Amino acid sequence: MLDSGGNAVDAAVAAALACFCAEPLLASAGGAGIMVVAPPSQPAIAIDFFSAVPGRGLEPGPSLDFDAIEVDFGAARQTFHVGRGSATVPTVLDGLASAAAEFGRLPLPELVGPAIALADEGVIIDGFIARTFVLLSAILRRDPECLAEIAHGLPRDRPPQIGERLRNPTLATTLRSFAERGHMPDMLREGLLAEFGPARGGLITRADLEAARVEHVAPLEFTLGDWSIATSPRLGGRLVARIAAQIQAGSGLELERASLLDLARASLAGHQARALLGSTTHVSVVDELGCAASVTLTSGEGCGHVVTGTGVHVNNFLGEEDLNPGGFHRHAAGVGLPTMIAPTIARHRDGRVVALGSGGANRIRSVVAQVLARVVGGASIERAVAAPRVHAEDGPRGTEVWFELEGVIDPELAQRELASEFSRLHPFATRDFFFGGVHTVERDADGRLHGLGDARRFGVARRTGSDESA
Repeated sequence: MLDSGGNAVDAAVAAALACFCAEPLLASAGGAGIMVVAPPSQPAIAIDFFSAVPGRGLEPGPSLDFDAIEVDFGAARQTFHVGRGSATVPTVLDGLASAAAEFGRLPLPELVGPAIALADEGVIIDGFIARTFVLLSAILRRDPECLAEIAHGLPRDRPPQIGERLRNPTLATTLRSFAERGHMPDMLREGLLAEFGPARGGLITRADLEAARVEHVAPLEFTLGDWSIATSPRLGGRLVARIAAQIQAGSGLELERASLLDLARASLAGHQARALLGSTTHVSVVDELGCAASVTLTSGEGCGHVVTGTGVHVNNFLGEEDLNPGGFHRHAAGVGLPTMIAPTIARHRDGRVVALGSGGANRIRSVVAQVLARVVGGASIERAVAAPRVHAEDGPRGTEVWFELEGVIDPELAQRELASEFSRLHPFATRDFFFGGVHTVERDADGRLHGLGDARRFGVARRTGSDESA
């Protein structure tokens, strides 16, 4: 898109749509998201297309299709709830279309074209995609038609494997309709109503579909040193701001000396403000004029069901414990769900621009804040992204901390320090998928651009043929 004359927003929209095929269990046309846009020399804006709680017009207590599934990450286990009763109205297609119409240069059909080609022709499965299918296989086994559409033509009795081709031709048809109409296709809308409404154990009503909105709002903005930061106006952005500020206050600008314990304390403070969950994927883009776009997409882990004939795996936002801290199905219908996603753009007074964000469920607040604080402290994006990560929580089992040991100078000392304040330790020997993927792009003060895809989630950085955008 950049080579074709598009700007950062065009590229971010096209890449986000392509993620539906490249990372189908982390990003979906059945999900939602937030994009932060920072046009050069103009105020930043947040495009909020996150879902609201469904159930408008329903009587209390419908019979729900809603079950618990446990996912094993190796050093950690998490319980998710899935089924049609965990789904909300997906708003991602309307959100991306709105971003392109307001801030992009290229027509929507051109932006959707690569995603259609990937859905038709397929994506060769690598280790990252294969691992997500293994992790979430219990969810996909709920409904044979779910895997049959997402992984068209592959065996239904096992997860797709490395080297196989992942195709979703029904999604290609859905995306063609979206490209022509510029909004959620009617076949998807009507399918949501028929298959995810009360007759099938869901909560989505026609009133929910009609009320779904995309909002262009002011981002959360704050300063760290000489940097001005714009991030999500929702809870995820507020916690990133809080944790990053605490890291900086505790360590000054000497973040190379910050211990795992320092980072764990800051992360725990963020958790105590309230943590939220959601598996995600992230795209950062900066163009040659300094326009930046940072977009994070999520569909949770998916509810285990597709809208028949669309290739769209629908979210399970109502089934994630930290999105529903007061208990499941306690939110009032129409209330906007909280979210941890935190697409972020940092601008320095000397003209530098950094776009970043991450997948990683409720670890997002910790990992985005840690990378941001290191960049503000003077680290290169390479050092900031590669540094060991920490995430801390408290709960019924006491205080817990998850941390990476790769890159730690004295692992034994680090673990003793953590054990002095945390009741449960969860060490990871190497950099791990669990800690998200903070994919980052920078335009320096001289206009040079470079990017870094986080290897924890097989991230990649791509520079355009003109070497002017990343």
